[in-house]
Amino acid sequence: MMWFLSFIPDSWLNLAVLSILGAGVLIYVLSYFVAFIPTLIPAKEPIRIIGTLLVVAGVYFYGSYDTEMSWRGKMAEQTTAIEKAFEQSKSANAKIENDAKERVKVIYKNATIIKQYIDREVIKYDETCKIPDVVVKAHNAAAKNEAIK
Repeated sequence: MMWFLSFIPDSWLNLAVLSILGAGVLIYVLSYFVAFIPTLIPAKEPIRIIGTLLVVAGVYFYGSYDTEMSWRGKMAEQTTAIEKAFEQSKSANAKIENDAKERVKVIYKNATIIKQYIDREVIKYDETCKIPDVVVKAHNAAAKNEAIK
């Protein structure tokens, strides 16, 4: 039900709230001067009650308006924070993507070097069928995806 207030400009809402509050105070103060007009003396108490009710309503509306404005401010801050976090997320994702691409390049480079090393060194020992330390070293390097030292 409060959604319709979003269509009314904030300055008009503030003016309406302050008008109700001001009218209540004015009517309440005028109720004291009614005592000097003999024909309005019987209406003194109803005028005072109406003024009091308008003051109470104005204070309530002012509190509601102030709360609504503070929530709108917090929402604007959160929206700004979300947009900032979204931009940071984009840059972090781009960095992660670049790091992943670099890691893939290193993996392919190491795999190529290890294949060449195995082709070069394993041929030497293929006839004897012994597994030398060089092959074990190459195999372990391949499994760990490290460069051969």
